[in-house]
Parts: sequence; C-alpha cells; structure tokens
Amino acid sequence: MHAVARVDFNNVFSLLEWLISQWWVWVIVGVVVLFFLVVWIMPAAKVKPSEAFSTDDTEANEIALGFLQIRNLPSGPWNDPTASDLTDREKSVLVDQWGVHSRQDWLDNIERLTTVRRRREVWTLYLAVRSELATTLGRVPKTKEWLAAITAEGGDKRDARTFVAGIEYIEREVRKHVGKEIVTPEVFVRTLDGYAIGQAVAMTTWGVALGHGDVAEARQIIHRINVDARPAFTSWADFGLSYIAGRVMHWSDGAVDEKSFEKFGDGWSDFTAAATAKRNGPWATLPWSL
Repeated sequence: MHAVARVDFNNVFSLLEWLISQWWVWVIVGVVVLFFLVVWIMPAAKVKPSEAFSTDDTEANEIALGFLQIRNLPSGPWNDPTASDLTDREKSVLVDQWGVHSRQDWLDNIERLTTVRRRREVWTLYLAVRSELATTLGRVPKTKEWLAAITAEGGDKRDARTFVAGIEYIEREVRKHVGKEIVTPEVFVRTLDGYAIGQAVAMTTWGVALGHGDVAEARQIIHRINVDARPAFTSWADFGLSYIAGRVMHWSDGAVDEKSFEKFGDGWSDFTAAATAKRNGPWATLPWSL
C-alpha cells in the first residue's frame, strides 16, 4: 500500500501539490461536468411520428388526445392506432393488468374510462366549485377564496385544505417543469378526467394490437371519445395539466408531495415534448377545436 501523502495546510504549495496528485478525483469530476454540459447543450429529442399514418388531419388531432399515455407505456408512435411497438411480453402484461382477455373486456374498459373514470365525488365537487368561482371572478381564484367557497358549499374545511394544497402544488410543479409559456397562469385544474381520457384513447389502440378490433373501428371509438371529452377542456395545456394531476392524485391517493409528484407526475417531460413546435410536438401545431 502507498503511504498517504502528508499535507501541510499552512503551506499553499503543499496543498496545491496534494490537490494535483489526486488525479483520479479530477477525472471523475471532469466526466460528470462534461456529461451535464452535453445534456445542457444538446437539443431535446424530437417527437417521431409513424410515417404510415397522418400527422396533420382530424384523425391525427383525435389520436393526439392519447399522446401522454401512449408515450408513457410506450406503445408506439403517437399517431399509430395499432400500437405497433408493443412486444408479446408487454401485450401479456396489458392483458393481466387491465383484464382485457376478450373483445368485450376491451370495450368495457374503454366505456369505464370514458364514463365512470376514476372520479371521487368530493374531489369533483371541489373542482367544480373552483371552476364556477373562476367564471364569476373572471380569473383563477386564490387559495383562500377557493377554500371559502368550498366551505360555503358545506365541504369539510380540513379535507378541502389538503386537497387544495395538493392540486396547487401539482400546478406549480407542472408550470415550473413544462414552462409558463405553455402552462400559462390562467390555466388551472378544472377536472381530473384527463388521465382516464388519455388512457381510453391509448386503450383503444392497444385493443388493435391485441386483435380485439381493427383500425377503422379504433378511429370511430377515438372520435367518440374526443367528441364527448373536449368540451370539458379549453386547450391542450388544460388537458395535459388535467392528465398529470389526475395521475398524481389517483396513485398518491391525494397525498401529494415532492416524492409522489416525482414518481407519478413524470409525464411533464412528454407534456413538454407534445407542446413544443421545435420538437415536432403535435399539440403545438394541431388546434384544440376539432
């Protein structure tokens, strides 16, 4: 074993000599710094659609509603109604997780996601109170105003405070990560249904991959989902925020904090990609209104 070099901390030259001798430390530091510089300098990856399907017509606009969930699995290019990237193993996992053993199971899942969804009556009430208040005020209600309105409707103040804090935390984090130019200050969580709706579109494409339906039928189902769902939202940003909020609230059971957002709110990166024109994001070019 080599003897550890003795350092005289009162001697500048001795200290410099010791620092220089620790070459392995500087190599590690250099590699780490280089990595972060490359990540910072390199442009973010562009969204790659399937060349076999359209990217700028109504059909593309409608399937884009499932962008976040399609990318979350991932099951293929966002505009591919056949979920062509699913492997046999992934298909097997989908069948087990969602119980889509038959065509009827597939259709039932889509029906559930587009109607019953993952709604909790009290959460729906709290958000409805906020939306109504926003319409009255002509702006996003402040925390105290929202809580006061919930209490006035007979809501439990303690329970409401936890819910409101969680929703506002999600909004701040999404706005910080995605960007205020995309999730502008007037965009707020109106409903948590975006998550289930995005899943319904993705589930429709998964059914094609599983052999429960064909592309023509999938297009018809996705069209109906869009017709029913879009009136509840004002923009792609509104929908994307709802999707992430719905996912975080569902899987955290409403216990929102830094840890739960990091685990379940990671869809913000795909949200950013979808809404960025330079990355060929479909939400940046396709209109919200069909």
